[in-house]
Amino acid sequence: MNSNITRFFRDSGLKVLAISNMSACEYSILLYLLNCAMSGLENLVSNETELGTIIGFSPAEVGQSLDRLTGRQIIKSHYGDGTQSPKLQSVSLGMNWDIGKWKLVTHDEETAPRDHHEAIIFPFRRGAPNLLVIDGSRSQPPAKHPMPKSGSDIEAWQRILETFTRGRNLDDHESRSNENVARALADAHPIDQILLLVRHFNSRIPTLSLMASNWEHYVELYEQEHQRLDLFEVRQKQAELDQKARDAALVLLEKRKDLELSDEETQILELLSSHRHPRRQLFWAYQQRIRYPKLVAFFADFHDLMLPITQTGQVVKMPTE
Repeated sequence: MNSNITRFFRDSGLKVLAISNMSACEYSILLYLLNCAMSGLENLVSNETELGTIIGFSPAEVGQSLDRLTGRQIIKSHYGDGTQSPKLQSVSLGMNWDIGKWKLVTHDEETAPRDHHEAIIFPFRRGAPNLLVIDGSRSQPPAKHPMPKSGSDIEAWQRILETFTRGRNLDDHESRSNENVARALADAHPIDQILLLVRHFNSRIPTLSLMASNWEHYVELYEQEHQRLDLFEVRQKQAELDQKARDAALVLLEKRKDLELSDEETQILELLSSHRHPRRQLFWAYQQRIRYPKLVAFFADFHDLMLPITQTGQVVKMPTE
């Protein structure tokens, strides 16, 4: 992914577009330009008729939409030969990747965001007081009895920011952007959970905004990965214990002549040394230990390795002396 597109997503460009109050034709043009950019074509040369055919709008609608998008500095356009009719004039199109220069418009012009920071929507906790975004920073709405922010709140977002930025080289713009998101996260979620996710996914997320805007996804992904990790560790531990039981049985088999083991004792050791679940077999052999008098010391030494599970999977009480 090239630097312009990375910057676009870093600055929450899709969120800004979502509240920009554009027509269907304007959105279609922007999405088409984004698709071209993702494919490596950042500048497109076409005409209103051709572009209209591609996105499903008339040349007149395309022309008007291009004028509006250019006027709002969301795209860059340049027409070719002015002697041709408007529908046939070639036009060079491209995204304006500097979102800070976009002129944002809402249904009420007086409440239009002054810049793209005011347009970014942070995920807040359900039921929490509404928060306003003013001049790129959050503030509580006026209250009759405002409560001063405690030092612990400030420490929380700073811990988040320090954890995320550790080992990263961020410019001033990136630092300010991540600080805003760290503050929003600290208000929206438990600090311990945030720090846990930031540490776990730090190498996989370019900005805190990406985690904040997809919070539930990262929570579920962490739980899945954590469960897989625990299951893998348990299986590995069980495999090691099974191999320990097999190795112990093999050691006795090599000494069977010196120990003068009976045929039954030799057979049970051979079973333990080659069985897929030797610890289960060890448990059942222990139940019949009276038949293996020369394996008393073996059962005593490896008593803790036994896996007391029946063939139906039911766990039974560990045998005791």
